[in-house]
Amino acid sequence: MSKRKALRKKEELLKKRKKQDETSLSSGVFRSLDGASDEEQNWSDEEQDYEMKPRSIYNTEQMVEGLPIKSQDGNITRVLRKQPSPKKKEEPVESSEEEPEEQEEDEENTDSDEDDGRTPQEKLRELKEEVANLSEELINDPEENINMLSRLRRMAESKNPNTSKLSLLSLVLVFRSIAPSYKIRPLTDAEKKEKVSREVKKQREFEQIMVANYKSYLQLLGSKARNVRGSQGANESDIELGNLAVKAACELTSSMKYFNFREELFDILVRRAVKKPTDKSSQDYKSYERSVITLQQLLLDDAERGDISFDIVRSLCHAIKGRKHRVDESCLNIFQSLTVLTDYNPNNVESEDTPRLKKKDRVHFSKKERKARKERKKIDAEIQSAEHALTVEQRQNFQAQILQMLLALYLEILRSGTKPLMAAVLEGLSMYTHMVNMDLLGDFLTVLWEFTTKPGDLEEEDSFQIQVRESLLAIVTAFALVDGQPKNQMDLSKFVDNLYFILAPMAYEFNIEGRTTRLIEDQRDKGSLLAATSVNFSTMIELCLRALEMIFFKSKSSSVLRAHAFTKRLYLSLLNLPEKSSIAILKFLGKLMSRYSEVSGLFSTEDRINDGVYHVEATEPARANPGAAVLWETVLLEKHYCPQVAQTAKSLSNKAKQSL
Repeated sequence: MSKRKALRKKEELLKKRKKQDETSLSSGVFRSLDGASDEEQNWSDEEQDYEMKPRSIYNTEQMVEGLPIKSQDGNITRVLRKQPSPKKKEEPVESSEEEPEEQEEDEENTDSDEDDGRTPQEKLRELKEEVANLSEELINDPEENINMLSRLRRMAESKNPNTSKLSLLSLVLVFRSIAPSYKIRPLTDAEKKEKVSREVKKQREFEQIMVANYKSYLQLLGSKARNVRGSQGANESDIELGNLAVKAACELTSSMKYFNFREELFDILVRRAVKKPTDKSSQDYKSYERSVITLQQLLLDDAERGDISFDIVRSLCHAIKGRKHRVDESCLNIFQSLTVLTDYNPNNVESEDTPRLKKKDRVHFSKKERKARKERKKIDAEIQSAEHALTVEQRQNFQAQILQMLLALYLEILRSGTKPLMAAVLEGLSMYTHMVNMDLLGDFLTVLWEFTTKPGDLEEEDSFQIQVRESLLAIVTAFALVDGQPKNQMDLSKFVDNLYFILAPMAYEFNIEGRTTRLIEDQRDKGSLLAATSVNFSTMIELCLRALEMIFFKSKSSSVLRAHAFTKRLYLSLLNLPEKSSIAILKFLGKLMSRYSEVSGLFSTEDRINDGVYHVEATEPARANPGAAVLWETVLLEKHYCPQVAQTAKSLSNKAKQSL
């Protein structure tokens, strides 16, 4: 009964208080302070009443803090919204621990995209300010703000294209500013356990975080750079990010070529350099050109060391072989920028074996001195590596390995018969002919002979120009290979006979002075940044004159018979050559007459006792009987429409008659 009475009293008190509150609210006058004594007396009852009231539960876990909204009047309001409930999926337990970071990044991206309180221009401006602030703080004090590097790198991995673009490019400036110009080696187990000062510990943490983020950044650039037009699943945004990644990699090479993971950095450029886009007006083609030019510049600047050239050549050779030589010749032309091989001659490298000292002549060191000397050598080696200094032996080792890889690649391409790469391969061989080993010389000459044009191979008119040009390139390269050897007794008479054979059909080629052929692609377009190489853009007549110079003035196998045969064949060709080519050939003939005075007898029209007649249809000089020939073509050349050609031909004729 007592409990019921107590409950009734409580109910009556509640009703009474409720009526008082209603009257005070309706009248606008609250209770006076006199009623405070009653409340103090009934404080226990009020606490019990408070406990009995229903409570509103505010679950903060279901709410997400959004970006604040700034209205037009300048007020900033807080934004809270309910977190969308994720769909339940049956997933393995192992992957649940690896996904929180990705979910948080996705939520941030969706928040920024779904927030309709700001215009796209405002979002982009705020994003630029955020990236700029992070970059500025990193550059000003990298050791204190090194954690911001991880944040900026994660922003580069964002699915938002604008965030990824701005972060990718800003990281280039950050790494170029804070990274040293030497490699940071990982700490050994002993170094991790030893006690160091606070400054050293802080420096080590800074270096390790920077190296880890730089490695992740290069992996990101490599994955983005693979997206080109035509790639499976790549949209326009991915292609644009891929071109930006290539641009970032090219800019990093200038200051990060001595830092860690430079092989991975070079691989990004090599993958683009071996794939030439067909559309020259596209951004992919500009990225391809930028990659090729950057690799060429790296090779040009590496004349004193060789380690960078070694990494680039190894990566390029591996990529070209991986594509089975299906690359553009501009990719092979990168090797022509190798300056580290300019002063290398493997034939003159002598092994200087220092004589071993006898025991009585050696300097005695104690055990303590030997230990100190060993530690001093180790320190000197570390200082030398930090200063990017290489010994003579290390540089020669790099040169030998580079030359070995390069010649092996050239020989493999020649054996495979990849004709579009012939010009680039032969140009490269002509540059390094004096470095070719005698063991490989026979293999190169055998392969080069297969590219020469034989009688009966000129039946197809469409391939005539390519066949003649290939023959000229092969002949020039063969003589350059043999001429580069200090002691050679190689017989190249078959290459001489081949040049004699192609002189006649070459004279009928209308594009003999043209530099654009079907064998190569004209790189001299207005929009192209790639420079033309000498052989690729040498005309047929230039290659022919180079071969003639090697036969008669740089070779010891020339004879009067060959001089007679080539003089007669060249005069026959002059009747069909254009004026510039005619002038060049006549100058060569004047030089040839100065060396072989017997050639002047061909200008004589007097009766002579000769054995047989001249066979103009012969394909070899020895079978043509050139001693019985007469240079009757000089009469026509003296009436040539070009005054310079007529004057030169007449002067040669007068010079020959005076010497008779």
